[in-house]
Amino acid sequence: MPHTVTETEIASQVDAWKDALQSVIAQEAAITRFWNDGGFDYIICTGCGSTHYLAQTAAQCIQEETGISARGVPASELLFHPSVYLPGKRPLLVTISRSGSTTETVQAAKAFRERFGSGVIVISCYADKPLNELADLSLVAEAGQEISVAQTRSFSAMLLMAQGLARIAAGKPLQSDLLDSMSAQFVEFARTFATPYADPAKFQQYFYLGSGPRYGLAAEAMLKMKEMSLTYAEAYHPMEFRHGPMSMVDEQTVVVGLLGQEAYAAERAVLNDMAALGATTLCLADQPGADFSLADYPSLLVCYLPLLQWMAYLRAENKGLNPDQPRNLGQVVYLQADSLNNPE
Repeated sequence: MPHTVTETEIASQVDAWKDALQSVIAQEAAITRFWNDGGFDYIICTGCGSTHYLAQTAAQCIQEETGISARGVPASELLFHPSVYLPGKRPLLVTISRSGSTTETVQAAKAFRERFGSGVIVISCYADKPLNELADLSLVAEAGQEISVAQTRSFSAMLLMAQGLARIAAGKPLQSDLLDSMSAQFVEFARTFATPYADPAKFQQYFYLGSGPRYGLAAEAMLKMKEMSLTYAEAYHPMEFRHGPMSMVDEQTVVVGLLGQEAYAAERAVLNDMAALGATTLCLADQPGADFSLADYPSLLVCYLPLLQWMAYLRAENKGLNPDQPRNLGQVVYLQADSLNNPE
């Protein structure tokens, strides 16, 4: 199969990370001023599809860094059930959208502004879209722009911006040389490492396990496997996997653990238990003993993504599918705005 756009976008994402880092550093003063002036008491991060999962991770990062309660929810939930998700007197809305045009996200930001007047941050790959017009502050990862339907480079670039936003809001300036040691060779190594886990003759289902900020990444990995390769995949919190879902495990199962320092031993034990049941397991963690160790890049969540993206891409390729054209999907979901009228 000839090279695809998706392949190029996965392979080139380190450049997009570095561009996103410099872009968020350039906005450091504006972020600090906006945060200090805002007096926010509650934070909602929102998006749709991949960016809903990114919103879940962003909310975890913001709450861990700032201590202010944060939650990641789909944009449609904000439209249909605003009283459930907006309890604070001075909430902040962080909207995340690759295109800056997704109808539900734009309408959620519009409804928020009508209710609260201000307090909207946009993280996107474009600076001149409908969502930007509703923003008090826009963080734009231009190098993350994509042609493909399935988000890869854009997701990781916007994730880095979200993590940078969280640190700056907490008064922890970003280091401009944070990614200097990172190169395209890391992404290429991830591709080689992913290859044996993408065999459709050997594996039929995938489970991705992650806790804390890594749960959103596990869910995104699940979505990539479904979108690109039309394969059964699910995401769970590691300790929850024993409470029922492990009944699905067999010799054709891959269980991938996205683990961190907080509960490494307990969550690694889950992977060991699944291996004993016949599953093939893979541990990604910022620990030296992980199968795919990210110990050289502690706290950089983007480093989990290339291997997970390659697994989905390579499996699609092995099945004779075109990752650039996922079945039934388009790059942006546009809806009639009046179909999203708030029923409350």
